[in-house]
Amino acid sequence: MHGLTISAAERDSAWARLGVQRGDRLVAIDDLVPRDVVDVQLELSQARSIVFEAPDGRQRRLELEFPLDPAGIMFDEAVPGGIRECNNHCEFCFIRGLPRGLRPSLYVFDDDYRYSFLWGNFLTLTNLTEADWARIGFQKLSPLNVSVHASDDSVRRRMLINPRAPSILPQLRRLAVLGVEVNAQIVLCAALNDGDVLERSISDLSALYPTVRSLSVVPVGLTRYSRVKNIRRPTPREAAVAVEQCERWQTTLRQRLGVGFVYASDELYVLAGREEVPCAPSYDGFPVLTNGVGLLRSMLDDWRGLLGRRRAKAPPERSVVWLTGPLAAPALERMADEWRGYAGWRPRVLVVRNEFFGDQVSVSGLLSGADLVRELEALPREIDDVVLPAGAFGFDRRSTLDGVSAETVGAAHSARVHLASTPRELLAILTA
Repeated sequence: MHGLTISAAERDSAWARLGVQRGDRLVAIDDLVPRDVVDVQLELSQARSIVFEAPDGRQRRLELEFPLDPAGIMFDEAVPGGIRECNNHCEFCFIRGLPRGLRPSLYVFDDDYRYSFLWGNFLTLTNLTEADWARIGFQKLSPLNVSVHASDDSVRRRMLINPRAPSILPQLRRLAVLGVEVNAQIVLCAALNDGDVLERSISDLSALYPTVRSLSVVPVGLTRYSRVKNIRRPTPREAAVAVEQCERWQTTLRQRLGVGFVYASDELYVLAGREEVPCAPSYDGFPVLTNGVGLLRSMLDDWRGLLGRRRAKAPPERSVVWLTGPLAAPALERMADEWRGYAGWRPRVLVVRNEFFGDQVSVSGLLSGADLVRELEALPREIDDVVLPAGAFGFDRRSTLDGVSAETVGAAHSARVHLASTPRELLAILTA
């Protein structure tokens, strides 16, 4: 079949007013058949006509007098035909470190340039065909997020466990010719791509600025299910050395490029034992916030801004507990202290140990339902409100990666149980 099948049209949207219904197929945009959501996003804003096909095969053509917002419609498959899977065999791959029985979507070895453009997923550029390169260039699919790991091809191929992986620097230069920008990533593995290898990578990639517009350095995260022979997580001392390298390069590159270019992730700062993360200007607009680079700084500054603008009387004291993974705990402790300065009472920050994946996994989004239920059941009964990290329940906030629903987790305690992912949501719960 051709075209894309509609799964939902946003209520009160222009789509709904045009009579678009679930089950209809979008078969043409200005007489071009959309291959996937990329085509929809790029073509729809300037489209003069669209053609829909009802489930019974009848078609209707709509002449458009105004642009349609792609966000107002959803499809059964964003990318028909399935996601492009990875052809590498990295030991540190998160998917290879998963046990059986989790959400099926977690086991997809994603390495698809379309998903990188649409949702910021990282790809390796090792599985592109000439047709893919032509489409990337023609549609200017920019920016793309690329896992480089090392500019030294021998080190990179060893990390990817792919001796046929193309040389990365020529590929990045090709993207430059196509006018496509890149956010690069290095997953830092001790004694493999740190030290002198990291030094060379920063030098080589910064020379490609502004095509490579940022480089984030993230420590490898291994679960207790990971089976590795050559991969090791940096020690606190090794993490501190890597942070110092990044900061030294930032000083040089800021003078040369006008931006810091290379950014240590929040996790690398915490692993290095740093009590402070850099100030907001150091992140140059937070180009890779979703990769955990500057997220803690963004949280702290947003919180202070919200409290600074708040003029309402502080609510009366009650017992509130914030549950979190180790990574966000220092920022939440500071936010709780600042709330006490405003309201005179303080929420308690409770760090949840990740027994499901192991101590090396520190992000709240990878907490299991079993771990959250365990902590909730151990809390005193007199607590009024418990706040859980929304990221642990997926994009739809319905269930954890081990399949435990938000309702089931919430039922583990008699308090009011909330989900939150932003300072604004935390503040709304405190002031409710």
